Amino acid sequence: MTTTARPTAMTFFSLADAPSLDDDGMMTYARLDIDPQVYAEGDLAQLNDGQTVKVLFKGEGEAGFSLVHARFEAGFRLPRHSHSADCLYYVIGGEAHLGTRVLRAGDGFFIRAEAPYTYTAGPDGVEVLEFRTATTFDIKIRDTTLEAWRPILAALATNHDAWVSGR
Repeated sequence: MTTTARPTAMTFFSLADAPSLDDDGMMTYARLDIDPQVYAEGDLAQLNDGQTVKVLFKGEGEAGFSLVHARFEAGFRLPRHSHSADCLYYVIGGEAHLGTRVLRAGDGFFIRAEAPYTYTAGPDGVEVLEFRTATTFDIKIRDTTLEAWRPILAALATNHDAWVSGR
């Protein structure tokens, strides 16, 4: 007699226990051909001080459901990038500035796989939930030139000390 394992009917998760996105390995870096001048002008490792991204839930299989929690500190600018999976973003706190549109708690946006986008965290930062029907995906950095990175580097220079002292 063959038995089939039944999926767990209920799974609990906690932000306090969630692994970082990097530690989980859910996201891979598919494109990082950034102009070396960008690294000469700024310490990109310091961008890590302005963000906390954790995997709250990761289902079974490649097409399993996943939920990521991201917190970007005040003034944090994401480089223009895309992912290999569709994503539904929901703002739970602060503000996300996408061009002239400002999203606040209760707002959100959907972005198709491979569509480039960027946003900037508002004056109090932004917290978002990222819903995907994928348990692995990549990130492709689309901003590769020094000119494209200048606003990101300026935001880093302006805000980094506050990001570090706020922790």
